[in-house]
Amino acid sequence: MRTGGVEEVIIFSEADYEGVRLHHDDPVLVTLLVERFTMKRILIDNGSSVDILYKHVFDRLRISVDQLKPTKTILVSFVGEMVHPLGSINLSMVAGTASRHTQVEIRFLVVDTPSPYNAIIGRPGLNLMVSIVSTRHLLVKFPTRFGVGEVRGDQQAARQCYRTAISDKWKDKVLPITNVELRGDLELEHP
Repeated sequence: MRTGGVEEVIIFSEADYEGVRLHHDDPVLVTLLVERFTMKRILIDNGSSVDILYKHVFDRLRISVDQLKPTKTILVSFVGEMVHPLGSINLSMVAGTASRHTQVEIRFLVVDTPSPYNAIIGRPGLNLMVSIVSTRHLLVKFPTRFGVGEVRGDQQAARQCYRTAISDKWKDKVLPITNVELRGDLELEHP
């Protein structure tokens, strides 16, 4: 990244562990500015091929449903359930603070399904931000005109979302592990 003629490299160091309780497997859960609203509980998921906004948040943004563009995309949830988006919408998103921020327009698919998260930023949004994510540091870094910007994950909020996701009200959405057949060591026919 070039900033004022000087090349700056995005790195993660011991200092980036500030506020992170190790050893963890917590997701990166951040707060970003979406359409001038401070939006908490946004999951950073570089395994997701789309950016998702949940309907309960879309309704709070007071955007008319007429502004949703039709989409033929069908999503498949972790439990194999097919989810039909209500449509898509382009929204402005700002990450970072003061001079070290980035602003992008993200195409969100709006879905009406329960979630402890407000939105998911997947690969499309992360690529628009030209960001690099460290799940170990719970940190997202990206280039800006004035140096490296960052958004720190909220470990406590991530753990609360996890507790919410596994609570009784979500039980019917969890894939039961039944009828598991243990086969022991399998010899593969091909390497």
